[in-house]
Amino acid sequence: MRFVELERHISSIGELRDIIGALRSLAGIRVQEAQRALPGVRRYGQTVADAIGAALSLIAAPPEAHPGVGRRGLVLCMAEHGFVGGFDERICAAAEVSIAATDVLFVLGHRGAARLAESGSKIDWFHPMATRTNGIVETVRHLTGELYRRIAAGELSRVEVVFARREQSRVEVIETRQLLPLGAQAPARLQARMPPLCNLPPQLLLQELIADHIFALLVEAAVESLLSENAARFAAMEAAHDNVSKRLDRLHQEAREARQDEITSELLELISGAEDRIASDHPLT
Repeated sequence: MRFVELERHISSIGELRDIIGALRSLAGIRVQEAQRALPGVRRYGQTVADAIGAALSLIAAPPEAHPGVGRRGLVLCMAEHGFVGGFDERICAAAEVSIAATDVLFVLGHRGAARLAESGSKIDWFHPMATRTNGIVETVRHLTGELYRRIAAGELSRVEVVFARREQSRVEVIETRQLLPLGAQAPARLQARMPPLCNLPPQLLLQELIADHIFALLVEAAVESLLSENAARFAAMEAAHDNVSKRLDRLHQEAREARQDEITSELLELISGAEDRIASDHPLT
């Protein structure tokens, strides 16, 4: 009976290993998708930054950043699904250092929002994080729409985004990037030989380009976050796959031993039965 129970256990653990392997493969695919998308996203952001620098040459004095009276908006790019280890905890730890009671909290990601709710943080706006790179643009559109609505209403005067970034050494870094006012993120004024041809009033053109620049920065942050989330999930599934494989090896060994014990018991029973029959057929006189 022990052998039969072990066989059932081996079958269920084997199915679990297949599921973990599928999750690991899917996470690896998502990492590769994000890695392929990042260069294009960065080029787009740099192109917009260069356009802002050129547009500044049309204006005698660049617009000054006023501190305003609104609150700070803090965007957190977090995990949509689980099996990511301490991914959300690291982002929360980095953000909680500077979160003030007056901050307006914007969260992307179901799992991250649940993590923040458990810690008692007040979430002012939430949206699911895209699970693939082709859904990030739509996700960021929802985010920027809400940001601009609150900025226009005077609720926000400063916006920052917190996200995880995967470096070349595969080390995860939690980065905080200021979006508004541009400040250090402002593109440098370009000294062009000739001012660019422009069919819009320079101030309106600059305003539109700044909006595109912020959009590009948020898309880049979301892609970086998606890459890091799936890299964390891949690592977690890799460790789980190794643990389950080791468990299966032990179960197979136990099953072989149990089967050997059963065979030995059956042989002993057969030998004992044969000896009993011989004894009954040839009783000692």
